Amino acid sequence: MTSTGLLGPFRLAYDEITNAIPRVAPGAFVLGHKGPDGRFYVHYVGRADGDIRDKLLQLIGSGNLFKYRCVTTGEAAFHAECELFHEFQPPGNRMHPDRPAGTNWECPRCRFFRLQGRA
Repeated sequence: MTSTGLLGPFRLAYDEITNAIPRVAPGAFVLGHKGPDGRFYVHYVGRADGDIRDKLLQLIGSGNLFKYRCVTTGEAAFHAECELFHEFQPPGNRMHPDRPAGTNWECPRCRFFRLQGRA
C-alpha cells in the first residue's frame, strides 16, 4: 500500500472532529473501524470540496472512526478521493467518485469519465 498521507484515526464524534480539524478546508477522508488485529479497515471514502470538517460532522453516526487529509482546492480533494477509492476499493462505495458538476476533472488513476462518455 502506498502512503495515503491521512491523519488519524479519530472517533467520528463532534469533539474529535472539531479538535482534529480546526479550520475550514477542502479534503478527503475515509470512514472505518479497527479490527481485532488492531488494523484500520476502510469502509467508505469521501471528500469535501469546501469544508471537510462540516462534511464529517454531517456523517456522525455513520461510522466509528475516520482518517482525513486537508488539501488546498476542491480539485485536489477530488483527486485525493479518487486515489483513496482506488487504493482501498471500499465496500461502502459502490461507484467511482463523481466530479462536481461543471468540471472536467479526470481521475488520476483511471479513465472512468472518458469511458462513461463524460469527458
